[in-house]
Amino acid sequence: MSIDASAPVREPVHEFDYLSEPALAEDLHGTYWKLKESAPPVFWTHANGGHWVVTSADAAIEVLRHPDRFSSKFLSIPPNPNQPRMIPESLDPPEHRPYRQLLRPYFESKAIEPLEPRIREWAERLIDAVAAEGRCEFVDALGSRFPVSVFMEMFGFPLDQFDFFRATVVEYFNAQVNEQRRMELTMQILGALTQLIEARRAEPQDDLVSTLVHTDFEGRKLTQDELISIGFLMFLAGLDTVVNALAFGMRHLAEDEALRTRMIEEPARIPAIVEELMRRYTFVSTPRYITQDTEIAGTRVYAGDSVLVPLHMVGWDEKLTKCPAEVRLDRPHCRHAAFGSGIHTCLGIHLARLEMTVFYETWARKIGHFRMTEGQMLHFRGGSVQALEALHLEWEPQT
Repeated sequence: MSIDASAPVREPVHEFDYLSEPALAEDLHGTYWKLKESAPPVFWTHANGGHWVVTSADAAIEVLRHPDRFSSKFLSIPPNPNQPRMIPESLDPPEHRPYRQLLRPYFESKAIEPLEPRIREWAERLIDAVAAEGRCEFVDALGSRFPVSVFMEMFGFPLDQFDFFRATVVEYFNAQVNEQRRMELTMQILGALTQLIEARRAEPQDDLVSTLVHTDFEGRKLTQDELISIGFLMFLAGLDTVVNALAFGMRHLAEDEALRTRMIEEPARIPAIVEELMRRYTFVSTPRYITQDTEIAGTRVYAGDSVLVPLHMVGWDEKLTKCPAEVRLDRPHCRHAAFGSGIHTCLGIHLARLEMTVFYETWARKIGHFRMTEGQMLHFRGGSVQALEALHLEWEPQT
């Protein structure tokens, strides 16, 4: 076998498999924390076809803030040219901006605020359904049903298909699913989106899909491909992200009596609790595709390579956050990139924050103190969007 002596040398090397590193399944955030402490700020791993990984805030922000060098055209590692476009997430400037501007008004805080009463209704209904039991498996009973129900109703997906949609997304993000099965799941999602778009085109309702189908975009209507692309992104993001945030947050609260007490006794502090838990338990590692030979934090990287950015590293950086391993409410600023950074910052940031704030407020009022069920073995999902797969909780029912 011949060796191409002209090929650039990728170094330093530190082996890490973000999809199937065994330690991730047992202690996801602990494994990423060890990576932060033991690996170089920028390193090459041979896993998954070979790619770069960054482990410092400076390196992460450099990649996220420079889409001219670090493209979003491929949102997986290894790159999958057959993956459907996800507008606007998989677009770079200047193509990205008009779609972002189209969608932004529907997700600004002033557009989200009127949803609060309905969000509270969902929180009350779902928590009431388990309150008297004194126990639940959180991810299935609440963690998924609350934000997913809110999103499906907002977007226009029929609620009677909840179980199908949620199961499809969970399997789609499973790092162990092979590409053939993931393509089958993709086609299921695209089929559901096509049906919904056609139904709303024929008979509009009060939901986001109906609005997008009939809105004007640069003097025209959005094409079917554009609508499906936007819907595909929102389907994956809306049915998984807040679920994971709540699961990680509730796991911490179950073991942190002092913070739990503040949540119960000082509801005005809950937005700060949301931010601090998101900082400490960030769960997205986002891929970027390198478009030109360049440097990341002084390390030479090459066009055609991919780089993985664990967003955790921004909130865990000691230069930005004192004692980042601790969950504290006395920080003057809670700096993190749990919702991304730069032009691809999550469109749903205001909705996610509102959902989590409302949920914790409602839980604190109706349930109060709670704990993890003894003896359970937690299992985590690796990949680009990480998750806690199940969380058994117990509490004393209020009389």
